[in-house]
Amino acid sequence: MENGRTFRGFKSYRHFLNSKLHALSCVICGDDTLLDENLSLAGVKSVKDLDLQDARKLYFTFSELAKEASGKTNEIKSAIGLGAITNNQRAMIIKLTRYKWNWTPEATFSFILGILPEKRTKLSKWEIENSRMAKLYSILSAKEADKIIKHLLQIEKRNENDEKKGSV
Repeated sequence: MENGRTFRGFKSYRHFLNSKLHALSCVICGDDTLLDENLSLAGVKSVKDLDLQDARKLYFTFSELAKEASGKTNEIKSAIGLGAITNNQRAMIIKLTRYKWNWTPEATFSFILGILPEKRTKLSKWEIENSRMAKLYSILSAKEADKIIKHLLQIEKRNENDEKKGSV
């Protein structure tokens, strides 16, 4: 304890640093490899052997590296469709619903919640009553957007087949 207090649930600031150094190393490279390399460069075998100033410097360095790594991770997830909804997916949903079929935002909102009812719990009552599309898009993942687009494309295909049958 420092000054009779715990630090973020840890016994001391030093315990916090030791724990976070291991965790950040795992975030950055998947294991303690980065931490072990930095410890060997400092000439010590364990984070416990570092003095407080060196541990603090290493913590801030690792924090910056983790921020950079997470940004790259988000880019990669987005590229392979695992992250948040992409701009292209959002544009496709809007293109079909608003411009092709002239759906109101309320109709599109209801359609999406019909496909993904679990998203209703992440929206406030006001957002649901006012059909806040921006909020709904912000909580969709790329995988969920793909599911919505597949449903929309099925509707489009069915509409085209109905038009062909009607014109024959």
